[in-house]
Amino acid sequence: MKSLYQKVYSEETLSLLERVKTGNEKLFRAWEQIREMKGESWIKGMDNFAEAHKKLRNLCHKLQLLGYNDCLYMVDGKKTKNCHNQVYWCQVCPSQIRYWEMEL
Repeated sequence: MKSLYQKVYSEETLSLLERVKTGNEKLFRAWEQIREMKGESWIKGMDNFAEAHKKLRNLCHKLQLLGYNDCLYMVDGKKTKNCHNQVYWCQVCPSQIRYWEMEL
């Protein structure tokens, strides 16, 4: 049984949610690789990163328009990942709650 504070989302919203989560993880891994690059490869890597980030931000906005406005990693009312730590941080976030400020 769902608790009263949990929203029920459409299949389209849930599918887009998974796509944005996957995009966040891919961009973070790409960032780890780019920061090790030098010279021309770094410039090209940053250009590609900026373009991918823009696309992911647009998907995140669409997710918000579909009514999802919480942490990507919220499951049953609890966050399963911190906003930032030494290992990972989100590249985009649909949340209207600024969890990252609470975690500082």
